[in-house]
Amino acid sequence: MQLKRLLVWQVIAAATAVAVVFPFGKNAMLAAAMGAAACLLANWYFAYRVFQRYRAREPGQLLARIYGAELAKIAIALAVFGLAFATMEDLNPLALFGAYLAVQIVPAIVAQRPDARSNS
Repeated sequence: MQLKRLLVWQVIAAATAVAVVFPFGKNAMLAAAMGAAACLLANWYFAYRVFQRYRAREPGQLLARIYGAELAKIAIALAVFGLAFATMEDLNPLALFGAYLAVQIVPAIVAQRPDARSNS
Protein backbone atom coordinates (compact mmCIF):
# COMPACT_ATOMS: atom_id res chain seq x y z
CA MET A 1 0.00 0.00 0.00
CA GLN A 2 2.88 2.36 0.79
CA LEU A 3 4.30 1.86 -2.72
CA LYS A 4 0.99 2.68 -4.38
CA ARG A 5 0.69 5.79 -2.24
CA LEU A 6 4.20 6.87 -3.22
CA LEU A 7 3.49 6.38 -6.93
CA VAL A 8 0.28 8.40 -6.66
CA TRP A 9 2.20 11.21 -4.98
CA GLN A 10 4.75 11.07 -7.79
CA VAL A 11 2.00 11.62 -10.36
CA ILE A 12 0.70 14.57 -8.32
CA ALA A 13 4.22 16.02 -8.07
CA ALA A 14 4.70 15.59 -11.83
CA ALA A 15 1.49 17.47 -12.63
CA THR A 16 2.41 20.17 -10.13
CA ALA A 17 5.91 20.57 -11.57
CA VAL A 18 4.50 21.03 -15.07
CA ALA A 19 1.88 23.50 -13.79
CA VAL A 20 4.48 25.53 -11.87
CA VAL A 21 6.50 26.24 -15.02
CA PHE A 22 3.40 27.17 -17.06
CA PRO A 23 4.13 30.93 -16.79
CA PHE A 24 7.58 30.35 -18.34
CA GLY A 25 6.23 29.12 -21.66
CA LYS A 26 5.73 26.06 -23.78
CA ASN A 27 9.40 25.01 -23.87
CA ALA A 28 9.67 25.07 -20.09
CA MET A 29 6.47 23.04 -19.77
CA LEU A 30 7.69 20.44 -22.27
CA ALA A 31 11.04 20.21 -20.51
CA ALA A 32 9.32 19.77 -17.14
CA ALA A 33 7.05 17.13 -18.64
CA MET A 34 10.08 15.25 -19.98
CA GLY A 35 11.86 15.45 -16.63
CA ALA A 36 8.78 14.26 -14.78
CA ALA A 37 8.26 11.47 -17.33
CA ALA A 38 11.87 10.33 -16.92
CA CYS A 39 11.35 9.91 -13.20
CA LEU A 40 7.89 8.36 -13.44
CA LEU A 41 8.82 5.81 -16.09
CA ALA A 42 12.02 4.81 -14.32
CA ASN A 43 10.40 4.48 -10.89
CA TRP A 44 7.34 2.65 -12.16
CA TYR A 45 9.53 0.15 -14.01
CA PHE A 46 11.61 -0.37 -10.87
CA ALA A 47 8.52 -0.95 -8.74
CA TYR A 48 7.06 -3.36 -11.30
CA ARG A 49 10.24 -5.44 -11.49
CA VAL A 50 11.07 -5.52 -7.80
CA PHE A 51 7.62 -6.14 -6.38
CA GLN A 52 6.66 -9.05 -8.59
CA ARG A 53 6.10 -12.35 -6.85
CA TYR A 54 9.20 -14.11 -5.67
CA ARG A 55 10.09 -17.06 -3.52
CA ALA A 56 11.32 -16.21 -0.06
CA ARG A 57 13.67 -19.17 -0.28
CA GLU A 58 15.64 -17.42 -3.01
CA PRO A 59 16.84 -14.08 -1.54
CA GLY A 60 19.78 -13.98 -3.96
CA GLN A 61 17.39 -13.91 -6.88
CA LEU A 62 15.50 -11.02 -5.30
CA LEU A 63 18.73 -9.11 -4.76
CA ALA A 64 19.72 -9.67 -8.39
CA ARG A 65 16.30 -8.42 -9.48
CA ILE A 66 16.72 -5.26 -7.37
CA TYR A 67 20.15 -4.52 -8.83
CA GLY A 68 18.94 -5.20 -12.36
CA ALA A 69 15.89 -3.01 -11.87
CA GLU A 70 18.06 -0.20 -10.51
CA LEU A 71 20.36 -0.36 -13.53
CA ALA A 72 17.34 -0.34 -15.85
CA LYS A 73 15.89 2.60 -13.90
CA ILE A 74 19.06 4.61 -14.48
CA ALA A 75 19.12 3.63 -18.16
CA ILE A 76 15.47 4.68 -18.63
CA ALA A 77 16.06 8.07 -17.01
CA LEU A 78 19.20 8.66 -19.10
CA ALA A 79 17.37 7.63 -22.28
CA VAL A 80 14.55 10.09 -21.62
CA PHE A 81 17.06 12.85 -20.82
CA GLY A 82 18.95 12.03 -24.01
CA LEU A 83 15.72 12.14 -25.99
CA ALA A 84 14.91 15.53 -24.50
CA PHE A 85 18.33 16.96 -25.36
CA ALA A 86 18.28 15.46 -28.86
CA THR A 87 14.79 16.53 -29.87
CA MET A 88 13.90 19.73 -28.05
CA GLU A 89 15.00 23.10 -29.29
CA ASP A 90 15.62 25.73 -26.61
CA LEU A 91 15.56 23.07 -23.92
CA ASN A 92 15.19 24.48 -20.43
CA PRO A 93 17.55 22.31 -18.35
CA LEU A 94 16.37 23.85 -15.08
CA ALA A 95 12.79 22.79 -15.79
CA LEU A 96 13.93 19.36 -17.01
CA PHE A 97 16.09 18.46 -14.02
CA GLY A 98 13.98 20.42 -11.53
CA ALA A 99 10.88 18.44 -12.42
CA TYR A 100 12.84 15.18 -12.21
CA LEU A 101 14.10 16.05 -8.74
CA ALA A 102 10.68 17.25 -7.59
CA VAL A 103 9.04 14.00 -8.68
CA GLN A 104 11.83 11.95 -7.09
CA ILE A 105 12.16 13.77 -3.76
CA VAL A 106 8.88 15.43 -2.80
CA PRO A 107 6.68 12.29 -2.80
CA ALA A 108 9.24 10.41 -0.72
CA ILE A 109 9.08 13.15 1.90
CA VAL A 110 5.28 13.29 1.83
CA ALA A 111 4.97 9.50 1.99
CA GLN A 112 6.95 9.46 5.24
CA ARG A 113 4.20 11.34 7.04
CA PRO A 114 2.06 9.11 9.21
CA ASP A 115 -1.27 8.25 7.66
CA ALA A 116 -4.20 9.33 9.82
CA ARG A 117 -6.00 6.06 9.04
CA SER A 118 -3.15 3.98 10.45
CA ASN A 119 -3.50 5.55 13.91
CA SER A 120 -6.86 3.87 14.50
